[in-house]
Amino acid sequence: MCKRYLTLIPVVALLTLSTAHADSLVQGLNRVDNSIDKVQNTIHGTQNSIRNGQNKVDNTQRAISEIQDGTYVEKRVEKKVRNQKRKVVNGAINKSSNAIRKATNVY
Repeated sequence: MCKRYLTLIPVVALLTLSTAHADSLVQGLNRVDNSIDKVQNTIHGTQNSIRNGQNKVDNTQRAISEIQDGTYVEKRVEKKVRNQKRKVVNGAINKSSNAIRKATNVY
């Protein structure tokens, strides 16, 4: 009986060591994964900044060419009218949706 326990002690010790080693490996992998996520977020932020800067340059160049063509004011008025129409339509849709919700008591 004592011999049986003596043979089990190394097995239990090995299992304990391998479990502890596996836990430390998992923690290390989690740290690496978190670091990769941070790097990806930084890259996406940089890409967005570059994209926003390029959009500003494009908008400025378009405005300059419209000024040179003499269509700048006309296009701004068209854009303002289009946005105003969109606001009116969206407002009407929201009001009708709210009225329907109130009538059916669905929120």
